[in-house]
Parts: sequence; C-alpha cells; structure tokens
Amino acid sequence: MRFLRKFICAAALVMPATTALAEIDILSVTFTCENGIPLPVTYFNAPGSTGAAATLVDNSLVVMRQVESGSGIRYESIGDGGTYILRSKGWDASVSYLAAGAAVEQEIYRGCSSR
Repeated sequence: MRFLRKFICAAALVMPATTALAEIDILSVTFTCENGIPLPVTYFNAPGSTGAAATLVDNSLVVMRQVESGSGIRYESIGDGGTYILRSKGWDASVSYLAAGAAVEQEIYRGCSSR
C-alpha cells in the first residue's frame, strides 16, 4: 500500500494539474522476467493526457512518462543522470537504462511477461 501511495504521488508529478485524481485509471501489473525476477509496474492513464508509469528498479522508485513509440508503448524516466526506458507490447515488457552521454542502452530486465 505504501508503494501505491508513492506511485500515485509520482504520477501526479507527470500529469497535467487540471487532471483530477478521480479520472485517472490506475492499472498495476507484475511482469515475470528472465530468471523469475518480478517487475511490478503501475500504469496511470488520464483522459486527454499523456500516460505515466512507475516501477521499482533495484528497490528505487522510477517514475516515467509515456513517449511516442513506433510499436507498443514506451515510457521514459524523468531526470538528468540517465534515462530508464520501459517498453511494453501486448503481454511482454522490458526495461533498459541509457546513461547520460552513452550511445547504447543497457538491458536491465528482459523477457518479461504478464501471462
């Protein structure tokens, strides 16, 4: 429950101020990644605005906003040190990290499925 409160507060930071909390659809999904590693993700979607997501990476809360994607859904973290990238399509997901100034992403979670 404590994490859900943090997720909601984090999503409020990336949602427009005019969006009422009651209008936000919240969906929590736990993906199972390679080696049985759980990846909990909470999605926040509000009518007429860009979506947001929050997850835990190494026990740290990572807040992301939805960005344009060629296929599936893509979320990127907010911050200066580097960018976490969550990609999902259908039942599958992955998380990678792009360090500031780096040219190549480092895969953190792969082969994740919510089935």
